[in-house]
Amino acid sequence: MSLTPIGLLAAFGAGILSFFAPCVLPLVPGYLSFLAGTSLEESSNQPAARWQVSLHALWFVTGCTLIFMVLGAIAAMVGSALGMYQQVLERIGGLLLIAFGIALTGWVPIPWLSWDHRVQMKPGRSTWWRSGLVGITFGASWSACTSPILGAILVLTAVRSLVLLQGVLVMLAFALGQGVPFLLVGMVVDRAGPLLRRIRRYTHLFSVIGGITLILIGVFLVTGLFSGS
Repeated sequence: MSLTPIGLLAAFGAGILSFFAPCVLPLVPGYLSFLAGTSLEESSNQPAARWQVSLHALWFVTGCTLIFMVLGAIAAMVGSALGMYQQVLERIGGLLLIAFGIALTGWVPIPWLSWDHRVQMKPGRSTWWRSGLVGITFGASWSACTSPILGAILVLTAVRSLVLLQGVLVMLAFALGQGVPFLLVGMVVDRAGPLLRRIRRYTHLFSVIGGITLILIGVFLVTGLFSGS
């Protein structure tokens, strides 16, 4: 993905879309309580507990951001190393995007994209470094309803990024798109439940729209329309 305002905005939007995925949004309040070691009731009655939730949400997002930036750097390096095969790389990337898009819509099951893999963390004392580590493991996990979006951004980063810095900044934009809503919910976790339940009705629609978008971009890559080749 090119380092342009539109490219960065698209990466940011992809991050927001991944936050509103059906397998993420409903779990956010519980995830925040798990990180901070407090209940939603305590957060609503004690300002200090609400601050604790927000702080742990920040460290969680920091961990996610770090792993996403590392992945972006790796994708950019792979794309740079295979620069002489740019056209072939675009065609392969397009096929992957089409597969990611189909998996995201859920219309046709793709076994190798439909499984979940999460690095499990044992319950423990709530500390800032543990929340950051949970964020890293969350970013490195694979989920059938969010990882196709991440995979698509990494493919576009490998295909379109010319230098390592571009890959890092694109994935930083993606991480912010996913992390900012998480932080906002963390700040009002005791009052976010009703709003999240209303938004939850449309999460599948968001995934379908995102999937169709990935399929179209994939077609553009395969046919050469994306780069005009």
